[in-house]
Amino acid sequence: MTEPRVFIAPYRVLLFVATVWALTQIIFLVDANFSRAKQFQESDYIMTFYVAGHLVAAGRADELYPAAHETTFIGASFDKAAHALLDSLPAQTTAIYMYSPMVAGFFAPLSHVGANLSLLIWHLLSIAALIVSCKLLAASARINFADGLFLSALFGPIFITLWGGQLGLVFGLLPLTLGYVLLLHARPLAAGLAWSLLAFKPQYFPAAAFVALVLALCGNFRPAMGMALGMMAGFGAHLLFFSPALVAQWLASHRLSDSLFVQAQYGIPVHLITSLPADILLLLPPTIRSAAKWPAYGAAFLLWLIGVYACWQIHRAPWEQRAKVSLTLALGCLLSSIALPHLLYYDLCVLIPAGFLLVSRNYLMPSAIGARPIAAVTWLCISLYLPVFLSFKPGVGMALMLEIVLLISLICLLIRISRTKKLLNAL
Repeated sequence: MTEPRVFIAPYRVLLFVATVWALTQIIFLVDANFSRAKQFQESDYIMTFYVAGHLVAAGRADELYPAAHETTFIGASFDKAAHALLDSLPAQTTAIYMYSPMVAGFFAPLSHVGANLSLLIWHLLSIAALIVSCKLLAASARINFADGLFLSALFGPIFITLWGGQLGLVFGLLPLTLGYVLLLHARPLAAGLAWSLLAFKPQYFPAAAFVALVLALCGNFRPAMGMALGMMAGFGAHLLFFSPALVAQWLASHRLSDSLFVQAQYGIPVHLITSLPADILLLLPPTIRSAAKWPAYGAAFLLWLIGVYACWQIHRAPWEQRAKVSLTLALGCLLSSIALPHLLYYDLCVLIPAGFLLVSRNYLMPSAIGARPIAAVTWLCISLYLPVFLSFKPGVGMALMLEIVLLISLICLLIRISRTKKLLNAL
């Protein structure tokens, strides 16, 4: 007698692969961190945040940023301090710190242990932030938490964020998610306060500010008020714990930010730059980039204005308020992944809340929009980009193609939202 065939649903296979990959990532990161300890001195965490924490702990915070007269990060005080502290940091590598003094102060306690142990602790904190964020998003979107968490592990930017020890999960994803959940629970002022923490990870800040702006245009000023109050408190804390001169030095250091993306000596691979205006500028000859900068940034700003108008229209539609907020956040995350001047591949973790929301099947996302295919294709393209650049190191053209995919996803989502709203209004 023939045995009946047992079919495994493709989704269960995908979930199994995601689970195995999540565990593999953790084992790989721990093993590589300690088996190749010297090589990890070039990681973003050790040569940036660990060194910054060490300088603050040693009372040398004035060495965090270039002096006012310096025109390059190469050979600046922070670069020299990093090479003095890290004995295996290559001489040609430039160490740069551009985050706020408060972020450096956060890492001061972690600088009292060895660099690689400190990185391991930061990995654990980042994974904990991812778990909490996925838990909050899964509960809000009524998605199975374990499935959401392990499928997030397949999202390419997560691996790069953990590998480099970046801030995105702790200082970006967690406050962004927390603010959204507070907003869903009718606590807009608290949501704005949570979102004000995104000032420590500026690449995530525009997505939250976008939602606060749209709500303000619709008459709800409390999220924007919460963000303003939180940012004023943060600025006051800077002046309390650090000197006004250091704060001014930090703000002045941003005048050199554009040079990071166009000068090869800083070592930022062009295929990691996933910013539509930046990728367009990098494709142009160096002689005309300066003249083309403002038209490129102006076009990016126009995308934000289109998004504001689209969300203003969303809030006039007969959807539940939580659905309007969710759609606005999803669009804000998509716009952030496309139209920010300085965005790298690992910063695409900002799309995680949008992914959860667009695949949900409840009151948070009107089913008539049909956003799930858009989310799936976008997630797949972003994740497949990881093995591509790890294997072939593509140029800026490949990064631009990824941004075009994200732009198409944004356009498709806007079209579907508009069509659904028109159908509802016609009923």
